[in-house]
Amino acid sequence: MKIKLDNAQIPLHYQIADYLLVMLEKGELSFDEQIPPEEELRELFGVSRTTVRRAMEHLLHKRIVHRKQGKGSFWTESAKELKNEKLAGLNRQIFSINKETKVRVLSKRTEKCREDIAALLKLPPGSGVVIFERLRLLNDKPMSYTTNYLPFKIGSRIKKSHLEKKTMLETLEDVVKLELGTIEHEVEITRANSEISELLHIPSLNPVLTIRTSVFDNDARPIEVVWTHFVEHMYKFKVVLGR
Repeated sequence: MKIKLDNAQIPLHYQIADYLLVMLEKGELSFDEQIPPEEELRELFGVSRTTVRRAMEHLLHKRIVHRKQGKGSFWTESAKELKNEKLAGLNRQIFSINKETKVRVLSKRTEKCREDIAALLKLPPGSGVVIFERLRLLNDKPMSYTTNYLPFKIGSRIKKSHLEKKTMLETLEDVVKLELGTIEHEVEITRANSEISELLHIPSLNPVLTIRTSVFDNDARPIEVVWTHFVEHMYKFKVVLGR
């Protein structure tokens, strides 16, 4: 049996790490047994050894697995506490796409950051930030509008063309060579201003689902803050929390 990973918005190694946890939760893998070796995982997911190793390194960094010299990789006690959690569960649902979905990069610019952005990115007031604006369309209809704010030393290394082929998370990893850590989401219902209403083709002051996303590296340093505004009737997601 082979497992197909087809979520273009989440890096493959994250999807593999997440899927292994799902298999663990469902009892398809046992806490007491060795995690399948690299070659077996490579065949199972149809990916390269490098991708499998990155998935295992991610789980190692999170202290969900550990290696025994000459024996292989095994689950740690911390893995048992993650039974019903997903490493990228909410993130997958928020940013999932399919063949009917297109992403259009509207702009890239550099500005002095506002006080609130500086506080979120832990930058001195007036520091340079790179701003990307993107529009996601579903069946050629506007679905969401996203604004990404990144410190200049990070954002300046990213081109609009990168985001036409990769997600921002993939770009931060593959282009900027950052190791991602925590990703936080804050969800609220807001009202569309004139710019959002024009881009999303909805009346001004209509309700929109607004998600603020903060991305941190492995040292808990903020590397990106994002606002995404969704057309209310075109998007939904589900969160399942264990006890």
